[in-house]
Amino acid sequence: MPSKSKSKEKASNVERLESAGVLISEQFTERDKKTVEKLTEVEVSALIKMRKKRGPAPKGKYYLRPNIFI
Repeated sequence: MPSKSKSKEKASNVERLESAGVLISEQFTERDKKTVEKLTEVEVSALIKMRKKRGPAPKGKYYLRPNIFI
């Protein structure tokens, strides 16, 4: 019987950041996604917290808005 911790697969950094509204994965190349996956848990959490503090990204055409705020 598999352990409970292994039965739930951890979300990737890209998935976590996309669900938090920080980035749009469709706009990322595979190389970009690999780089995002190298971020630490602390770095990902900081980006998510910053997005929450700043509120949702501006509406409009996806290519006109920044993917990750600077």
